Amino acid sequence: MRIHWAIIVLAVIGTILLTWHIRTKDFDFMSPQGITLPPEDDGSDLAVGAAVLQPKIEKNPRVAEVLGNPEESEEPEIPEISDLDLGDLDSSPGLDSYRDFAQNNPPDRLFELSSTLRARGQFQRALLAFERVIDTSKADSKALDEASKGISTLSPTLPRWNIDSTNEIPLTLHLGTTRLADDSLKAAALEVATIIRKSSGDQLEIMPKITSSGSKEATADGPVALWISTGGKDPTSSAVLTLRMADDKTTALTEISLAVFQAVRGHLGKLGYPLPPPLQANSRELLSIHITRLMWRDFARSLHAQRDATEAEEETTEN
Repeated sequence: MRIHWAIIVLAVIGTILLTWHIRTKDFDFMSPQGITLPPEDDGSDLAVGAAVLQPKIEKNPRVAEVLGNPEESEEPEIPEISDLDLGDLDSSPGLDSYRDFAQNNPPDRLFELSSTLRARGQFQRALLAFERVIDTSKADSKALDEASKGISTLSPTLPRWNIDSTNEIPLTLHLGTTRLADDSLKAAALEVATIIRKSSGDQLEIMPKITSSGSKEATADGPVALWISTGGKDPTSSAVLTLRMADDKTTALTEISLAVFQAVRGHLGKLGYPLPPPLQANSRELLSIHITRLMWRDFARSLHAQRDATEAEEETTEN
């Protein structure tokens, strides 16, 4: 009987493999002969060191606590002008309306207040809000300029504040000089007095008074003393300022207006009103805008209060 060749091949291969396995199963082919290996390093020392160098993650502050939540870093909302801020719109406002608001808010909020009042048709109140920028808030030149534009726009469209002539406060605008009281000086003094009356909302009855020695030797540009006073037996007055002016009306008007502004604002500074930064304004704007109706009233009342106190003290002394 003949055996198939495939069986013979498989038998030969199996005999070789079986013999190789029996003879080599106890041999170590991985370890080199004649060399001693160090103890196996399982990395446990590295794990210990890592624990010392790296603190536990839970002890670190959370990223959100350090950097804040970007989704929550929004700008604070600016509150809208409320009905409480506007005041009682059904009643007539006082000349000092919105002073508390102006003392506790920047000029930008006063502009917003004025805008809201104009939108509601409250133009007299809107003008008062503009005036608080001038006489109450700590405004810079830019804010004063914006308030000036608002006052210049609204003021001509509104009636005078005082419609009762018996409530006018009398004052005298004094000009003392050694030079001859020429027509240019008289005309300038009368125009300044008119501007003051109009700018105060007809609250002040102010009369110009020029006292001149009429010296023929005095120069045309000689010194002129200026002050504002009450009437009465013992009048009280503002500070006395000295100015020089040429003998033309335009220059005289400018110099007198500037001196009046300095005298009034200096007096009001003693009453707690903020002093303005350097202003770029003409003579009429200094008196009609940068001294508000409230300031004119308080200036006049202050002079009269001083006079009344002096007269009362004198009467007490005589008695």
